[in-house]
Amino acid sequence: MPFQAQSGDRFTCPTPLKRLVPGVTPSDGCASPPISDGGAKNLRRLILRTLNQNQVIVLNAVAGNDQSLTSLLRQLSEDHGVPLSTLKLNARILRELNLISYGSIRDRKAARLEDLGRFVFGLLGERGGGAMLRYAD
Repeated sequence: MPFQAQSGDRFTCPTPLKRLVPGVTPSDGCASPPISDGGAKNLRRLILRTLNQNQVIVLNAVAGNDQSLTSLLRQLSEDHGVPLSTLKLNARILRELNLISYGSIRDRKAARLEDLGRFVFGLLGERGGGAMLRYAD
Protein backbone atom coordinates (compact mmCIF):
# COMPACT_ATOMS: atom_id res chain seq x y z
CA MET A 1 0.00 0.00 0.00
CA PRO A 2 1.47 3.40 -0.96
CA PHE A 3 2.50 5.84 1.77
CA GLN A 4 -0.04 8.56 2.54
CA ALA A 5 0.46 11.28 5.11
CA GLN A 6 -2.50 11.85 7.37
CA SER A 7 -3.57 15.20 8.76
CA GLY A 8 -1.54 15.92 11.89
CA ASP A 9 1.14 13.31 11.07
CA ARG A 10 4.74 14.37 11.44
CA PHE A 11 6.62 13.72 8.24
CA THR A 12 9.45 11.25 8.57
CA CYS A 13 11.74 9.90 5.92
CA PRO A 14 9.67 7.55 3.70
CA THR A 15 12.42 4.93 3.46
CA PRO A 16 9.84 2.17 2.69
CA LEU A 17 8.96 4.06 -0.50
CA LYS A 18 12.52 3.72 -1.75
CA ARG A 19 12.04 -0.04 -1.90
CA LEU A 20 9.26 0.47 -4.43
CA VAL A 21 11.54 2.18 -6.94
CA PRO A 22 13.66 -0.23 -8.97
CA GLY A 23 17.37 0.51 -8.70
CA VAL A 24 16.99 2.74 -5.63
CA THR A 25 18.28 1.21 -2.45
CA PRO A 26 16.93 2.34 0.89
CA SER A 27 19.25 4.21 3.22
CA ASP A 28 19.25 4.82 6.93
CA GLY A 29 18.80 8.59 6.52
CA CYS A 30 16.90 10.94 4.30
CA ALA A 31 19.97 12.43 2.66
CA SER A 32 20.01 11.96 -1.09
CA PRO A 33 23.22 11.12 -2.87
CA PRO A 34 24.88 14.08 -4.62
CA ILE A 35 23.99 14.65 -8.26
CA SER A 36 26.48 12.91 -10.51
CA ASP A 37 28.01 14.68 -13.50
CA GLY A 38 25.64 12.83 -15.80
CA GLY A 39 22.69 13.68 -13.56
CA ALA A 40 23.62 17.37 -13.54
CA LYS A 41 23.89 17.37 -17.34
CA ASN A 42 20.47 15.76 -17.63
CA LEU A 43 18.97 18.22 -15.16
CA ARG A 44 20.55 21.12 -17.05
CA ARG A 45 19.07 19.83 -20.31
CA LEU A 46 15.66 19.54 -18.67
CA ILE A 47 15.82 23.09 -17.33
CA LEU A 48 16.89 24.48 -20.70
CA ARG A 49 13.94 22.75 -22.34
CA THR A 50 11.59 24.06 -19.67
CA LEU A 51 12.66 27.72 -19.63
CA ASN A 52 12.29 29.74 -22.80
CA GLN A 53 15.02 31.99 -24.18
CA ASN A 54 13.46 35.17 -22.72
CA GLN A 55 13.32 33.58 -19.27
CA VAL A 56 16.99 32.62 -19.49
CA ILE A 57 17.82 36.20 -20.54
CA VAL A 58 15.93 37.61 -17.54
CA LEU A 59 17.49 35.06 -15.16
CA ASN A 60 20.95 36.03 -16.42
CA ALA A 61 20.26 39.74 -16.00
CA VAL A 62 18.91 39.37 -12.47
CA ALA A 63 21.94 37.28 -11.47
CA GLY A 64 24.42 39.78 -12.83
CA ASN A 65 22.91 43.07 -11.63
CA ASP A 66 21.75 44.81 -8.50
CA GLN A 67 18.97 47.08 -9.72
CA SER A 68 15.21 47.21 -10.03
CA LEU A 69 13.47 44.79 -12.32
CA THR A 70 12.00 47.62 -14.38
CA SER A 71 15.47 49.04 -15.12
CA LEU A 72 16.78 45.61 -16.03
CA LEU A 73 13.87 44.80 -18.31
CA ARG A 74 14.05 48.15 -20.12
CA GLN A 75 17.74 47.60 -20.81
CA LEU A 76 17.14 44.00 -21.94
CA SER A 77 14.35 45.16 -24.24
CA GLU A 78 16.70 47.62 -25.93
CA ASP A 79 19.64 45.21 -26.09
CA HIS A 80 17.75 42.16 -27.37
CA GLY A 81 14.84 43.77 -29.24
CA VAL A 82 12.27 41.92 -27.15
CA PRO A 83 9.07 43.81 -26.25
CA LEU A 84 9.03 45.04 -22.65
CA SER A 85 5.63 43.39 -22.05
CA THR A 86 7.07 40.00 -23.07
CA LEU A 87 9.96 40.38 -20.65
CA LYS A 88 7.58 41.43 -17.86
CA LEU A 89 5.45 38.33 -18.45
CA ASN A 90 8.51 36.08 -18.36
CA ALA A 91 9.80 37.76 -15.18
CA ARG A 92 6.43 37.14 -13.55
CA ILE A 93 6.64 33.46 -14.55
CA LEU A 94 10.13 33.23 -13.03
CA ARG A 95 8.78 34.77 -9.82
CA GLU A 96 5.90 32.27 -9.74
CA LEU A 97 8.47 29.47 -10.13
CA ASN A 98 10.32 30.97 -7.11
CA LEU A 99 13.44 31.60 -9.18
CA ILE A 100 13.55 35.38 -8.72
CA SER A 101 12.02 38.01 -6.47
CA TYR A 102 11.50 41.71 -6.96
CA GLY A 103 9.68 44.59 -5.38
CA SER A 104 6.49 46.37 -6.28
CA ILE A 105 5.45 49.99 -6.76
CA ARG A 106 4.91 50.32 -3.01
CA ASP A 107 7.83 48.15 -1.90
CA ARG A 108 10.82 49.05 -4.08
CA LYS A 109 13.74 46.65 -3.97
CA ALA A 110 16.29 45.25 -6.36
CA ALA A 111 15.52 42.10 -8.31
CA ARG A 112 17.42 39.09 -6.98
CA LEU A 113 17.75 35.37 -7.41
CA GLU A 114 15.99 33.20 -4.85
CA ASP A 115 17.74 30.08 -3.53
CA LEU A 116 16.18 27.90 -6.22
CA GLY A 117 17.10 30.53 -8.84
CA ARG A 118 20.74 30.44 -7.71
CA PHE A 119 20.70 26.65 -7.99
CA VAL A 120 19.21 26.76 -11.51
CA PHE A 121 21.57 29.55 -12.55
CA GLY A 122 24.52 27.53 -11.27
CA LEU A 123 23.40 24.49 -13.27
CA LEU A 124 22.99 26.54 -16.42
CA GLY A 125 26.22 28.46 -16.06
CA GLU A 126 29.69 27.43 -17.03
CA ARG A 127 31.47 27.60 -13.64
CA GLY A 128 29.82 30.91 -12.76
CA GLY A 129 30.02 32.28 -16.30
CA GLY A 130 26.28 32.79 -16.60
CA ALA A 131 23.45 30.85 -18.10
CA MET A 132 23.91 29.89 -21.68
CA LEU A 133 21.33 30.59 -24.38
CA ARG A 134 21.75 27.21 -26.06
CA TYR A 135 18.94 24.73 -26.06
CA ALA A 136 19.22 20.97 -26.06
CA ASP A 137 17.72 19.14 -29.02
